[in-house]
Amino acid sequence: DIYRIELIEDISPPANYHRIDHHNDLSDNEASIIQVLKLLEIEPTREHLLIAQNDIGHIEAMRRINAKPEEIEDIRKRDRAAQGVTQTEETDAPKEIEKIKQERDIYILKTRLEHFSPIVDRFDKRPFLIYNGRNLTYFGETEKLKEHYKELIEKQEAYHGRGFFGFDGGYLATIDIEAKVKEMLDVLHDTLFSHHQFMFPFRFDKITESFEDKHEYYREVDFDKRVVIDKKLRQSLKESGWKYEPFEVKNHLDYNEIVYYYDFVKDALFNTQGFKKGATSYFFEKTLEKDAFFEINIKGKESYTLDLTGITLRLFDTGVGILSFEMENRKYQQIDDILKINEYGRRIYPQFLGDGFDVEKTKETFLPESVKVNGIEERFCDIYKEIRPAKYILEVLGESFSIDKTKIEAYYLQPIIDDRMFVLCWYGNDAFADCVQQENIMYNDWYRYVFVDGGGLTVQDSEMHKALITESTYSRWKNYGTFYGITRYSFVCLSQNNEFTKSVLPLPHMKTMYFQMVTLLLAQRASLLRFSDEITAISDIRSQGPSTEKIAILYKNYLRFVNKLYFKEVTAQDQGIELYDKAIDILNIKRDVEDLRQEIMALNSYAFLEQEKEEKEQMGKLTKLGTYLLPPTLIAGILGMNVFSKQTIDINSNWWGISAFFVFSILSVLIMKYFIKDKK
Repeated sequence: DIYRIELIEDISPPANYHRIDHHNDLSDNEASIIQVLKLLEIEPTREHLLIAQNDIGHIEAMRRINAKPEEIEDIRKRDRAAQGVTQTEETDAPKEIEKIKQERDIYILKTRLEHFSPIVDRFDKRPFLIYNGRNLTYFGETEKLKEHYKELIEKQEAYHGRGFFGFDGGYLATIDIEAKVKEMLDVLHDTLFSHHQFMFPFRFDKITESFEDKHEYYREVDFDKRVVIDKKLRQSLKESGWKYEPFEVKNHLDYNEIVYYYDFVKDALFNTQGFKKGATSYFFEKTLEKDAFFEINIKGKESYTLDLTGITLRLFDTGVGILSFEMENRKYQQIDDILKINEYGRRIYPQFLGDGFDVEKTKETFLPESVKVNGIEERFCDIYKEIRPAKYILEVLGESFSIDKTKIEAYYLQPIIDDRMFVLCWYGNDAFADCVQQENIMYNDWYRYVFVDGGGLTVQDSEMHKALITESTYSRWKNYGTFYGITRYSFVCLSQNNEFTKSVLPLPHMKTMYFQMVTLLLAQRASLLRFSDEITAISDIRSQGPSTEKIAILYKNYLRFVNKLYFKEVTAQDQGIELYDKAIDILNIKRDVEDLRQEIMALNSYAFLEQEKEEKEQMGKLTKLGTYLLPPTLIAGILGMNVFSKQTIDINSNWWGISAFFVFSILSVLIMKYFIKDKK
């Protein structure tokens, strides 16, 4: 047999010919050195593994196997020496790095050095495009370039590996390299790297009268009077730029979305008819400014600007709403960038304050310096004495909702979970997906992505780390490089970044079916928290105790929630069933539904006992009255009612009868009263 190791096939190979390579169409293979060692049945050493990872994906790949800094430095130094890098190039590399420019978030350098490695080894920011008069190499996400230059790859005039793409020197000698750089930038700037949706669950109550104590207000005003979704509210939302949008199948994605769910679930998620009273939910879309963006500024760090592609609002008849911001990222490729976007972009108010209501310490940890959405900026610089959602949330929602308890006819808005919006995110990164495949789900960056840890790991116990990430990971499609992660505050997906993942699955699923699933789950959780709060309010027994009528109204709405919004299964698709079950368990919705049922039943039993007690007291009074009237009735029966003669009304002639009647009656009542008291 004949084995070819990373050679160009410029002649027809014989039948007994075998390719050993890990570039281009074989980029998913192990490094060539590992393939050779396996062929020779030699166990690879630590040095072999480091060389292999270096060959596959440079420094980042070596870090994946926990290479020490000194090991990385040794391997890279030997690699540069093998390439023929001169000492002059080593010395000049730092000076060349100072010339690096940034164009639309891609780092670019035209260098005078012959070899790129002394520069690339010292500059770790990506994406990075470096070229000279003879060579051109791009380091970063390569899927878009592979698709665009497919023919050149087939002609072996272009090459690629894990995280890099370049052109053959012979091909570059025939073209204008500057024009090729511009062409590559145009291709790269049209690449979608990640898709983000921040979802804000909240509760709303119509303000029929001004109030100070919200729980007192809940107790005094019926649930049905506070949760009113009518044409008046629709008109108010319309004036704030919201459009009621009945669901309509306009394309294949709409069709796929609606057929995914059972019919009884569609009533809760899709408005297929016009606006009408009594629906389970109502869906609105916001009119956006042209070229709208979602901008996140982090104190002392980077700023991120994402394309804002949609703002939606869904209101449920349980008195909860879900406000969603949908964004696309075509600029930032690295995992640290995605983590920071998710971590800082989801914050809606400070999670803690320093002395004197200071927020600067908060901004040094989790809180962004500022967020600008659709032209509305929140700088988080007010004096916070109570929870107040971000300015852009209040202004996007419009005049229909308010945090002012005196604004009659508006709807009082409150965050129902905490200072974070829920994160729904798809991220396409071949190298990252490959790491999770090889390192399994214990790979640290996968944990950080799932649990939205913008900094370091927030769990420092290995056993706990393993338990948490195992519970939160769905790995049915592991061999395809696709993973899902679910926590109480996130639903994320990681996959390869290619045309299939972006146009077929999983990205379309994340934007449609799974967005609807998360909306339903958040509505369930928010409704449960709201009902629990309602029970707390109306069960205050310090004064009169709960009203039976108010409890009946709350119980009616709870039953409607259980029948119209809480489902044990939502689709017949296996993956949908498995993901929904996992999310239900992680969000503790089954447990909370049962706990709420017991709370309402206990409250209902208490109200029944109070009502029964009141009825007994009324019956006791009637019984006592009848007892007191018994002696006079008895005497009247004995003596007769003719004390006054029909022939005369002369009292003097019948004084003895009248006196006897009253004396005996009074004595009988006193004796009866004494007898009853003695018995008690």
